[in-house]
Amino acid sequence: MPKNLYASAVIILLMIGLSPGLYGQGITVSPTRLFFSGEPGSVQKQSIVITNAGKEAVAFNVSLNDWYRDSIGQKVYLPANSTSKSNAGWIKTSANVINILPGGSQELVATMQVPSHLKNDSISNSMLMLTQIARQEDRYVKQNNVGIKVLFEFALHVYFTPAANKTEDLDFVAIDTMSSNNAPGKRIAVKVKNTGNIISDAMVEFEFVHKTTGQESKLAPVAISMMPGASQIIYFDVPGDLKGAFKGVSILRIGDASNVKVGEKNLVF
Repeated sequence: MPKNLYASAVIILLMIGLSPGLYGQGITVSPTRLFFSGEPGSVQKQSIVITNAGKEAVAFNVSLNDWYRDSIGQKVYLPANSTSKSNAGWIKTSANVINILPGGSQELVATMQVPSHLKNDSISNSMLMLTQIARQEDRYVKQNNVGIKVLFEFALHVYFTPAANKTEDLDFVAIDTMSSNNAPGKRIAVKVKNTGNIISDAMVEFEFVHKTTGQESKLAPVAISMMPGASQIIYFDVPGDLKGAFKGVSILRIGDASNVKVGEKNLVF
């Protein structure tokens, strides 16, 4: 048995986000979300640009998946065409493999063929995946006698919205207290529902106003993105030094923030 064993491992980092572009190890992908809208039978195209600012060539496999968000907004991935709201089968890409030289860029074109028999007004979605391909000449970084090779996978949201869908609106369903780290009443759960018929981005804020002193304590806002009909719970941890009676105020800033909703709850800590 050799005294010094050297193992190897490949780590794939999934890059997802709501920002205009994604970045990882010198690789940028833009945009990160593709919004298609039109009539049944229409054909639409959008371009994705992948740029390699690194010193080595990279290659990516192109594929599609289904996905949805669970009750707290976490993404759950499924095989393509496995959900009732999937549009993965409508999409063709200009390449199945993308090769990018150091300092170079490549354009990937996604073409959506909307089914001519489409009759409902519901939004559909899928995820376009760019998975970095491991190469034999890739270098491993040695850590604790384990060679680590880090590969990146970029996940791009794909949405189709029927042309008639125009209503953007979210609303509060409930504001509740719950336990956090076994300390009862030290966490706030804000439940929000998308009551419109388009995808909506929003910012959820929460603050405490002391009923006696009027002192305000604001928590960090949370960004959300929701499909029509979806509900999501956003958690806020209560600062441990809050004591007394408070008015809890949650502010929901929808879209460009011109649509604002406010929810309140009396709280005692």
